[in-house]
Amino acid sequence: MEAGNNQRKWLVFIISGLSNLVATFSINSFALALPILEKEFEVSQSTVSWLSMVYSLIPCCTFLILGRTAELYGFKRQLRIGFLYFGAVCLLAPLLANTIEALIFFRCLQGLGFGITGSITFAVVSRTFPAAERGKAIGISAALVSIGLASGPTIGGFLLTSFSWRALFYFNVPFCLIGYYATCRILPEDPAGTAHRERMDVAGALLWAFSLGAFVIGLSYLGEWGLLSVPFLSCILACVSGILLFIKRELGTAAPLMDLRLFKNRTFTQANAVCMLFNLVQQMSTYLLPFYMINFLHLPSSQAGLIMLASPLCMLIFSPIGGNMADKNGTRLPSVLGIVLLCASCLIFSLLRETAAAVAAIAVLALAGAGNGLSMSPLNAAIITSASIERAGIASGMLTTMRTLGQTLGVVFGSLILTIRGSVYRDILPQQAYLLAQRDALYFCMSVLLVSLVLVLLLPKASVRK
Repeated sequence: MEAGNNQRKWLVFIISGLSNLVATFSINSFALALPILEKEFEVSQSTVSWLSMVYSLIPCCTFLILGRTAELYGFKRQLRIGFLYFGAVCLLAPLLANTIEALIFFRCLQGLGFGITGSITFAVVSRTFPAAERGKAIGISAALVSIGLASGPTIGGFLLTSFSWRALFYFNVPFCLIGYYATCRILPEDPAGTAHRERMDVAGALLWAFSLGAFVIGLSYLGEWGLLSVPFLSCILACVSGILLFIKRELGTAAPLMDLRLFKNRTFTQANAVCMLFNLVQQMSTYLLPFYMINFLHLPSSQAGLIMLASPLCMLIFSPIGGNMADKNGTRLPSVLGIVLLCASCLIFSLLRETAAAVAAIAVLALAGAGNGLSMSPLNAAIITSASIERAGIASGMLTTMRTLGQTLGVVFGSLILTIRGSVYRDILPQQAYLLAQRDALYFCMSVLLVSLVLVLLLPKASVRK
């Protein structure tokens, strides 16, 4: 009996791995497709950036509410729905998306599928394993995320070279079907009646999504509207008003969507902020590098995909090293080393020109992956352990939300800086405009990392050593 239970527990990783595979594959594989889609649809880079932006923005807006729906109506039910929904979107998108607007719409739908499954995969694993095995189980699940990220550029590059961008959608369909079948057969049933005892904070969820949406839209069109324009200022006002109303709502309701009391803990607040900033820098580099490799180094998609494999592989290698360093020396040392490596990656990237060798791009990605690996494991642990056991699930949800928000802002700021600075340089040095704008975007990344360094050094002493 015990052997059967152990087998069932570890089979849950099949479900978690399939969910993470389709979600994370669709992040990095599509980054390679952006330069191709820019030419195929004859649109600007800022337009195709929405394909990456909305895929991370929609989950960011919905992770909290979708995590709550699973608690109310069942994890197994939601995971089944998520697999079928994601598969259906991936099947229909290549058939119906004949314009860039339609493709952006389907990426929104795909992002919602990411939210449905991505909001609960760690919770499903946590609920399946006892407390003594839970840390190891969640660690393996985190490694599966890295594997999904690693597979994206490699397999995506091959699919783009051999077929077309439509294959990036079709690739997910069989995995979604296997995931649905595995969920039905392996995952235990949820306790009945939970939905009748608790309720959903719908108003809080809508305010959260409205605030983030207004903020991202305002930043995305800043280059077109202008800093003092009525549309931009209206978006910022809407964002601020929405956040204030959200805070008032969460503090006044008996069943809050987000437990704001957690932010009284400095470790929780600062580590979440650093997590967001780290992911902003990482995603901006991931967004910029394919354009550089394909448009300037003239590499085929398959070769660019192999080069992009360097980052997640280094992250996979250095994540346990960062965790071990944190166990022995506290959070600060591995986090500071990670910031230094990531800053070095951005500096090298900012110096690259049209004649650079492919090995330079590998160095950029390897340093970024190593930096993120060293830093993110200690920071994730600091966030989770700064909350009580009863609030560990909420802390995990906030961690996922902040990570996804950082990824969204990475694309937003990358596109924004390229648009604004590119227009300035086109009047001065038209041949070098893009590379100079890219350089300024990477200078921005280094400034963000400096802020991260200050926040890490100011972490309370209790959080930096066991």
